[in-house]
Amino acid sequence: DPLTVLQRFPALVRRDGRITDKDGISPVAFAAPVGSYRIALLHRNHLGVISAAPIALGSSATTWDIRTTATALFGTTPTNVNGSTRLLWPGDGNSNGTVKYTGASNDRDPSLSAIGGSVPTSVVTGIYSPLDINLDGQLRYTGIGNDRDIILQSVGGSVPTAVRVEQLP
Repeated sequence: DPLTVLQRFPALVRRDGRITDKDGISPVAFAAPVGSYRIALLHRNHLGVISAAPIALGSSATTWDIRTTATALFGTTPTNVNGSTRLLWPGDGNSNGTVKYTGASNDRDPSLSAIGGSVPTSVVTGIYSPLDINLDGQLRYTGIGNDRDIILQSVGGSVPTAVRVEQLP
C-alpha cells in the first residue's frame, strides 16, 4: 500500500545525486522483511517522488536510481529532466507538497520574510533552512544566485501563477 509508511530514514543527498547513510559513505539500509515495497524519496525543499511499482528488496543490495529516465516513477512529470538525467523539482520551501510562486501559501514570500521583509537585497548567510532553495547556505531573494528564481523555474518560468504539485499517492 503506497499510503502506508513502514520505515523512514534520514539520509544525505550528495552533490553527485547519490543518497547515502548519514555518514556520507554507507548505503541506506532498510531492515524490512524480504518483499516488494514502494520506495519514496523526500527532500527538505524539493518535491518528493515514489516508485511507480513495488521494488523487490532482499538480503542483497538493491539499487534504485531515479536519475535515469528508465526508472519508473509514479505520477505525471514527477521530476525535472535535464538532458537524460532526472532531478527532483526544487522550491517547496514551506514543505506543503507544492511549488508556488504567487498566491496563498506560496514558496516565494517566506523567503522575503526570512531576510527581513523590507529590503529584498538583504542576504542571510550560514543557514540551514528549507527556504534555501539552491542549497548554498544563504537566503537571497534578489540578485545572482537567489532562491526566488528557482521557484519560478520549477513552475514553468513564464506563468508565475502556475503550480507544481508533488506526485505522491
